[in-house]
Amino acid sequence: MPSATFFLPARRSLLPKVSISGGKPMSKERDMRRTDWKRITKRRYVSRGEADIFGSAGRISLTLIDEVTGPLTVHYHSRAVLIAEAGYSWFQAAVPGTRWWLMAMFDECDRLIQIYFDITGGSRFDDPENPTFEDMYLDIVVSADGSIEVVDRDELDEALQSGAITVLQHREAIEACEKLEKFLRENSTAVLEWCSAMQRKLKREMPV
Repeated sequence: MPSATFFLPARRSLLPKVSISGGKPMSKERDMRRTDWKRITKRRYVSRGEADIFGSAGRISLTLIDEVTGPLTVHYHSRAVLIAEAGYSWFQAAVPGTRWWLMAMFDECDRLIQIYFDITGGSRFDDPENPTFEDMYLDIVVSADGSIEVVDRDELDEALQSGAITVLQHREAIEACEKLEKFLRENSTAVLEWCSAMQRKLKREMPV
C-alpha cells in the first residue's frame, strides 16, 4: 500500500467548541464506536490495532448493523446513496498524527458502497480502543467506481464566518483536503481494495 506520510500532520489539537445558533456547538467530537448513532438500535462491533494502514500503525474497526430505526440515505448533488440499513457494515481506520478519518460503507452482500474521509482537526488516542476525532466539516467521498468528490466545503466556510474556527484552521483543512484528494486520485484503486480486504478480515472476527 502507498504510505500515509502524504497526509498533513495535525499541528493543532481539537477544534474549540464555539457555541452558535442557540448554544449548539458547530464542531463535534466523534468516536470510533460511533456512540452518537442513535439510528442504529442493535449492532455488533470489533476493533483492533493495525500495523499497516497505508504504511503507518493505527486502529481499525468494523460495525455490523443489525437493526436500525430506519434506513439512512445521503444525497450528493443529483445522487442518492443508501449507506445504513440492517445488514450493512461500516469499516473505519484512523492513524495518530494525521488529518483524516476513514469510513467505508458496505451493503448486506459486503459490496463496497463508498469510502468517506472526514478531514479532522486531529485524532485522539487517549483510549486506544476507542479513539476520537474533531470533525473539521470538509469531507472527501470515494465511490466504488473510483470517482472522487469533495463535499461540505460550504460548511467549512460557514464555520469560519461564524467564528467557530480560525483562519489558520480553515486553511489547514483545505490544505489537508487538497493533499488527500491528490493522493486518492493517484491511488484510489489500492485504497478501495485495501478497505474491502480489511472489512472481510474483521467480519471473520466479528462475534456472533
